[in-house]
This record gives sequence, C-alpha cells and structure tokens, in this order.
Amino acid sequence: MKRQNEAKERKVYHRDVIAKVARRLPHQTRRDVSEVVELLLEVWSEELINGGEVVLPDIGRLSIEVQDMTAGGALAQHGRLRRVYGRFRPTPSLKAKIEEAAHEQT
Repeated sequence: MKRQNEAKERKVYHRDVIAKVARRLPHQTRRDVSEVVELLLEVWSEELINGGEVVLPDIGRLSIEVQDMTAGGALAQHGRLRRVYGRFRPTPSLKAKIEEAAHEQT
C-alpha cells in the first residue's frame, strides 16, 4: 500500500521532462528540447485522436478506446453514451523492471 501511495505522489511534469532531457543533451538549448517535446506531443495526440496507437520502444503502447453504449434505466432519456478510455500496455521488460524495483523496496 505504501508503494502505491508513493507512486501516486510521484509525477513528472512537462518542465521536468524538458529539464532532464536538456541536462542529458548539453549541446541543445532548453528551447530546442522544448520544441522537440511539443512536436512529439502533437504527433502522438494526432495519432491517438485518429484511432491509432503510439508505441514507445521498451516502454509500451498508448491507445484511446471509444465505446458507444446504450443507456438504460434513469439514463435512458439520454439515448447513447460515449465513453473514452485511455489505455497503456507496458512491455514485458518494463513490467519486469517495475516488479524488480517493488521487490527491492520491500
């Protein structure tokens, strides 16, 4: 339970990603790194919006699933409901690394 709470509290924000990448690429400015990150986000967003998947090597796959459902009961007056799900499917190697890290912390 403690690990889950710690994981929920850990977040990497956009500016953090840019700072970390810029430190690893000292020949690039933060502005250059920021532009590349923005372009990646645009390309990935377009792909997800158009029903595609984003495959990140050694990390996993991102996809969006849209389901149209017929509402029943009290919601029947609304007819059909649309649900949008974000899906992430980690690679087996990422799952193994997560399990290893969890095991080391116990």
